[in-house]
Amino acid sequence: MKRFLFSLPAIALFPAFFLESLHGGGNLALNQVWSRLADIHGEYGSVESSEFSPNSEYIVSGTKFDYTVRLFRTSDGHQLWVKKLPSEIERVAWTQDGRFVVAVSEDFMMRVLDAKTGDVVKEMLHENGIDGLASSNNGKYMVSGQEENDDSGPIHVYSTDDWSLVRMLDHGDTVNEVDFTSDDKYFVTSGHKYVKVWETESGKLIRAFDIDPFFLNHQFINVNIHPDDRWAAAGTNRGYIYLFDLENMERVRRVNKLGQKIETVAWTLDGSYLATAGHSDTIDFFATKHLLDDSLNNDSIPFALRVTVSDNLEYMEFNDYGSLLTTAHQDGTVQLWTYMSDDPGINERRHSEVKEIQAREAAKRK
Repeated sequence: MKRFLFSLPAIALFPAFFLESLHGGGNLALNQVWSRLADIHGEYGSVESSEFSPNSEYIVSGTKFDYTVRLFRTSDGHQLWVKKLPSEIERVAWTQDGRFVVAVSEDFMMRVLDAKTGDVVKEMLHENGIDGLASSNNGKYMVSGQEENDDSGPIHVYSTDDWSLVRMLDHGDTVNEVDFTSDDKYFVTSGHKYVKVWETESGKLIRAFDIDPFFLNHQFINVNIHPDDRWAAAGTNRGYIYLFDLENMERVRRVNKLGQKIETVAWTLDGSYLATAGHSDTIDFFATKHLLDDSLNNDSIPFALRVTVSDNLEYMEFNDYGSLLTTAHQDGTVQLWTYMSDDPGINERRHSEVKEIQAREAAKRK
């Protein structure tokens, strides 16, 4: 074991980045762990969605062309079960208790599957194809969003207790994605002309953000809410990233770095970075502070990290610990990555957490 042969005064001579490295911080990075085929058609297929179970032990996927829901073990990518459905699957999600997987598809059907077996235990017929799906963080609700039909974009809010329909709302266009604030006070729907903010318990529309009317054929595709619930980010089919202030309910920024369709956006757990991906060969990370700095023009906003991928992404999600990322690709694969933050205090905090857990367990044994 090597030892550092310098006194405390000598440490002051070293630059700040070196001191941070001594405390566990490192370079921002994504490291691939495994890649598994989830759509048997490969390049001629596509994985539309992949999502971690609440305890991060499993990843569920839904596919476009072989119509399957598959469950993989996170640790090694082993496939535990596969369920064939009648139509293209647009989105999959977990209930917060981890007992069920929900899949929505182009045959107008929302299906609840037993997470242990893949057996369908409940079906709910919609009026059109379904694209958006999300569970509330408290586990009370599952919200689905449909494709546009006669200028209507129905939103179904279900109770996960008995899968009864609590209410229906109207996005006014196709709903591509749904996300909840961490306290479940609001949920946000995104798709085509609008990003809309709804009060969860009442269903009241709080704010509607329109796509810029002078941008012909531009559409919102996705949305993800910042961990502190202050900000929301939405990507578009023409490469724009929109940033919204959910405290003041206003749009604060619009940037475009690549001009290519952004299929998915995700904030890191600490909120320091926004990851974006889609019709490019990279996953791109931007520092939140740079995105919100209006003194930086579009071209001046730097990439914090760019990671090359095997094919275009349809979806990505960080696990609840923020240390793992799953990605769904158009080449038919589901992939797992470890996310390495540049937070210098992460190891120290983790050690403190473990010590607290050990202390509580020791107290129980006395």
